[in-house]
Amino acid sequence: MGKNHKNRSIAFVARRYLAGKSRMGISRAHLLTLGGIALGVMALIVVSSVMNGFREDIQKRIMGTLSEIRLSVFEGKPLEDYQALVEKINEAGYAASPVVRQELLVRGDDGTAPAIAFGIDGKTHAQVSSVLLPDRLNDNIQGIIAGELDPVRFEEGGIILGAGIAADMGAFIGDEILLISPIFNIPSPFGMLPHLHTLKVQAIFSAGMPEYDQNYIFIPLGVAQSFAGYSSEIDYLEIKSGNGIYSKKHMKKLSAMFEGYKLEDWGDFDASLYGAIRFEKYLMFVILLFMFIIAGFNLTGSLLKIITQKKPELGLLKALGYRERDLRQLFMMQAMMLCTLGIALGLILGSLMLFIQAKTGLVKLEDFIILPVKVQFSDYFLVIAVSYLLTWLSILLPLKQLSDIDAVKLIRKNA
Repeated sequence: MGKNHKNRSIAFVARRYLAGKSRMGISRAHLLTLGGIALGVMALIVVSSVMNGFREDIQKRIMGTLSEIRLSVFEGKPLEDYQALVEKINEAGYAASPVVRQELLVRGDDGTAPAIAFGIDGKTHAQVSSVLLPDRLNDNIQGIIAGELDPVRFEEGGIILGAGIAADMGAFIGDEILLISPIFNIPSPFGMLPHLHTLKVQAIFSAGMPEYDQNYIFIPLGVAQSFAGYSSEIDYLEIKSGNGIYSKKHMKKLSAMFEGYKLEDWGDFDASLYGAIRFEKYLMFVILLFMFIIAGFNLTGSLLKIITQKKPELGLLKALGYRERDLRQLFMMQAMMLCTLGIALGLILGSLMLFIQAKTGLVKLEDFIILPVKVQFSDYFLVIAVSYLLTWLSILLPLKQLSDIDAVKLIRKNA
């Protein structure tokens, strides 16, 4: 028997065993396995793409609020003579703006709340952050949703509040807000008093993240410096490269330019949140793998059943010149046919769902927040590789059973 003829006959028998007695071309037992593989592939593709979308969405919100890269001095010391650094950064093709970060209490008409205040330069901050730009409902960050950032009026005594903290205090545009230092460091005849400063609400922003909207406020750089006890120092420089996805690459370039300075990127600003998103993706991937494992058990059971039922036929094939390796190839081909069909069906269904969501925004988390999706072809390759690997592991036991088939004994028994 020629090699090509034998291969064609093996493929024919594999298809026949796959179909069984069903007219659909696949037996009911194998249909369950096919469905399990397809659902597993579809679920993994959809969940991975949604988690990728969430990660990218969070990434854009962090970069839009806190910029892409931060340059500071080690050990939390203030940064002196920052203007020279800004000039050097600008010459390298990056934008930079100074920031002083302070934890303060803010008091409005309806109460007092703790806040994280960012002292910024109203003229340059928009170059490194998009959170203080006009409202953009279709973007990841809404930006300013009431009022506007007028750099001149802002420097004269303006304050920009997060939407959450503004709602808690009942603050509106034009209201006066009292800033209170939690540290009593101003001497007076009555003892030490806290540093106080009154500012007028110029705008209200939304970063699209409750944690930021509830806690963040922006105040003039000079006001923040007075609370920090600085004369002209700052805490750090915010830097924008223009492509935050490659912020690590830009950090290496900046590190070579500014030796002795501490550089962090957006992933370090809120490491716990970003790390949680990445961990959830891997966790969901592992959980959904159990669907494949169940499908693998179904495949193992189906093949063992076929081997048990078809032992006389398999014995006859051996007697006709088929070796054990040929029978292994037969069942491997059958399993891989099933796996390939399941993968193809799962990829088609998963990709269709992602396409519909990306084009129509059918699933929404809130009124203006569409469930984000981002397809990464590396996830597709990973899912396909895992599918074939688990299928191969599922057929090891059935293949081992083939070695127990004695052609002569089976032919005599069924003679």
